Amino acid sequence: MPARRMPHNRNHFCWARIPQDSGGMLYRLYRRDMRGAVHAVLRNFATVDRRAMAEELNIARHQLRNSVDDVDLALMGVM
Repeated sequence: MPARRMPHNRNHFCWARIPQDSGGMLYRLYRRDMRGAVHAVLRNFATVDRRAMAEELNIARHQLRNSVDDVDLALMGVM
């Protein structure tokens, strides 16, 4: 089982991987907006099908990026 991975302290996209007692894996995806507020998406996986996990995490990363970009555009007054 992979070890716990904590997110880096950066202003862009980062993630954390947290092993669960049940044998699954919890991924937390983070991104900051222009104000510095943190936005997060959680994905919990019960199985270790790496391909399915990668596809789901990629979709979640794009959803997080799009939602934070919408917040940033609203803060700039573009939307």
